Amino acid sequence: MATKTFSVSNYVAQMGFKSSVSWSGLSILIQGYLTCYSSDGYRFIVYGLHPASPVPAPVYIEANKVGAIFIPFNELSNYIDLVRNEKPIYAYMNSSSPNWNSLRTSSEPVGEEEGN
Repeated sequence: MATKTFSVSNYVAQMGFKSSVSWSGLSILIQGYLTCYSSDGYRFIVYGLHPASPVPAPVYIEANKVGAIFIPFNELSNYIDLVRNEKPIYAYMNSSSPNWNSLRTSSEPVGEEEGN
């Protein structure tokens, strides 16, 4: 079992319509994605899928330093809001339980406003 937690140092968001890509041999249709990067080369990708797309299982490929989850496109904005408005943000990836792959914050006091 391999796990990796990293602090997200930067991210890229992309929106489109029904782009066809292959993931682990499965052709999927994405409308957007959010890629979160670590300072040491790890990536966590949240794919926003078109409603007609098949849904691959989440994955963490340690050798490639990449993990991914696949969600309905209409939920992608929640993840983008998280990286835009919270600090710090951590990505968690787990090869034996990839359903636990996630973005998260650290423990924060109630009502704390975000700083720059």
